[in-house]
Formats: sequence, C-alpha cells, structure tokens
Amino acid sequence: MKERKKFISNIDYNKSSKACLPCNLECKKIDNRLNNRKLSELSAKEVPHILKVFDL
Repeated sequence: MKERKKFISNIDYNKSSKACLPCNLECKKIDNRLNNRKLSELSAKEVPHILKVFDL
C-alpha cells in the first residue's frame, strides 16, 4: 500500500518547530521591513507600517 501524505490541516503548528507557509511569509515581510535594525532604532511612525500584517 502507498503511504498517505499528511495534509496541512493535520499538522498541529502549536507543537511544530516550523511555521505554516502563510505565517512564515509574513514573518519574512516583517524581517525585511526591519532591515537588520534593532527595535529600539525604529521610529514611532514605522511601527504601525511594520505591524500592519496583524490588522484584522
């Protein structure tokens, strides 16, 4: 018999060491916006733009 593939819905990402693809992409966007700067180096005007991925 063929081995069944795991579907993404069957993976518990709360217990996983890897992020799901959509979350991983958003984290990469935030990382690019930070541009290797420390959080203390960000201006108050930049923070809402960087964190806009969390807006619902």
